[in-house]
Amino acid sequence: EGEETPMLLRRPVVAGMVVVFLLLVGAYFFVSSYFGFSTKIDAEPFQDFVERQGAMGPVVFIGIMALSVLLAPIPNAPIFFAAGLAWGPLLGTLYSLIGLLFGSAAAFWLSRKLGRKWLPRLVGRKIAARTDALAETMGGRVVFFARMLPVVNFDWLSFIAGVTAIKFRTFMVASALGMIIPTGAAVVAGDGLGRDLRITAAAIGVWLGGVLLSALYY
Repeated sequence: EGEETPMLLRRPVVAGMVVVFLLLVGAYFFVSSYFGFSTKIDAEPFQDFVERQGAMGPVVFIGIMALSVLLAPIPNAPIFFAAGLAWGPLLGTLYSLIGLLFGSAAAFWLSRKLGRKWLPRLVGRKIAARTDALAETMGGRVVFFARMLPVVNFDWLSFIAGVTAIKFRTFMVASALGMIIPTGAAVVAGDGLGRDLRITAAAIGVWLGGVLLSALYY
């Protein structure tokens, strides 16, 4: 059987994302130039608060980022934006990735230890065997592209991967590589809120470019 393109990478969906993005950018430039409207956020109070925490600031942030993965319903986007406002694009992305990887590793092993044995009972032995075969042959690519896609939750993916036969090292490497663009784009977008919204738009454009490359690959 031929491999089916994931719904979020199909042409109509990707084209719709591009159109919506361009409309939003056009709307911002029109409103800002015609009405003098600005959405710049004063980041200095927050930055001063983070600086007063000293070396514990990044440690606490990494812990919160990791905890947000284990508590999957907590959205990650506001945390990425906070990292951009506090530390800028480079350190903000680094701290976010470290926290995400710690949290992903914990979620993976928690799921593997507690949920792995239930997979055959939940979906049947034949489907479980097929799932394991897919995880062993394509697991890395599936994880990488899932990290790149919109809507797909970083956190649930770690739990789902844990119940399959994918190797931990493969999961972590694919996760790290797949999270770089969306995490960096979100952090830069947060940094842009305190500088210039055009930076935020450019960061989202970079992330969208990653999605387009994924779609072209499929």
